[in-house]
Amino acid sequence: MLYLDRPHKEESGDWALHTRGTPDKLGYSLSYVPIKDADTIVLESFLDSAPEYLSGARLGEQLGVSRVAVHARLENLRDLGFTIDAVKHKGYRMAGEPPEMHAPLIRAYLRRRQSDAKFILFPEIDSTNSEAERQLAAGRQTPFAVIASRQTHGRGRLGRTWHSPEEGNCYISFAFRPRLPPAKMQVFTLWMGLHICNRVNASYNLPFMIKWPNDLVLDRRKAGGMLTEARIDADFTRDLIFGLGLNVNSACRNWQTDLAETAISLAEGARNPIPVNPLAADLLAWGCEGYAEFCEDFSESRFLNLWAQFDAIRGMPVTVRRDQHLTSGVAEGIEPDGSLRLREANGNTALFRSGEVSLGGIEMLREPGEVAHSGS
Repeated sequence: MLYLDRPHKEESGDWALHTRGTPDKLGYSLSYVPIKDADTIVLESFLDSAPEYLSGARLGEQLGVSRVAVHARLENLRDLGFTIDAVKHKGYRMAGEPPEMHAPLIRAYLRRRQSDAKFILFPEIDSTNSEAERQLAAGRQTPFAVIASRQTHGRGRLGRTWHSPEEGNCYISFAFRPRLPPAKMQVFTLWMGLHICNRVNASYNLPFMIKWPNDLVLDRRKAGGMLTEARIDADFTRDLIFGLGLNVNSACRNWQTDLAETAISLAEGARNPIPVNPLAADLLAWGCEGYAEFCEDFSESRFLNLWAQFDAIRGMPVTVRRDQHLTSGVAEGIEPDGSLRLREANGNTALFRSGEVSLGGIEMLREPGEVAHSGS
């Protein structure tokens, strides 16, 4: 008997024929799976077997399709920028990835990290934070993330424009519904920044640090920034969006803006290109991991210890501008509520919940309470 079993399709797209069981003289048991899922299966198989080759028969068995269908699928991947070697009697292997972000490849890396992080990928979008807002308003289940290679209207704090060139960079906005008291969210951005710094240092051997309150710096130059926005009810945080922008493979020194003097990319810091797809998978996994730890197992002592470890301006002279008033001194870390602690020349200690901090040409404005609030 011949029958087709097509599962519910959650999003539009092509479908690939999938064979369940062993065909015999009586017929086949067939179903359809999304081609995006088929690509993920193929790419995950290549990652798991690297640097060895996989036979066409093995790939066909995993997909439930013929060798001819496997060959066609691999040709499609080649058209998308993948380098796939083929050797007679040995099979296939992935020898190179596309320089752009590729959703099935990111999913393959996530599966290898045992992460089920959900995401939507756009080559270009106005703003990942804005798209996350739209998805939340449409009722999309959280947590999820919006990723893009380029933003046309990226924004920073206080409505500033975020420079978003299309050069292999990564812009991610995570959307959550934490249902936590607003008071607890004061240090959320700082916590997420510290979590990312900790992971980047361990996984990429780069001296990533955080500059109060939302700059990510490398070799004292800005490599990224963070923006957290929330919708607040009287006693709990309804919606929360954490936006992260990273300079990954940009040649920042060639930017035709003043930022060329103060910016750096991960690739410039590492002196080698950074594969953007495994990095995107890492960031997705780390973002969900950091949020879960913040909600379920936040430790003030760990928070302050991490800050002492990754504080980019501790012990350095800085100037804080607040309402046209300038205060200079030496940065001495933060308070448990995230306030910047400054030792003035007269020996007094000043605390700042808001202000513009200047150091070596890098500037960023911080608002009270760390999180930018909008009405419910």
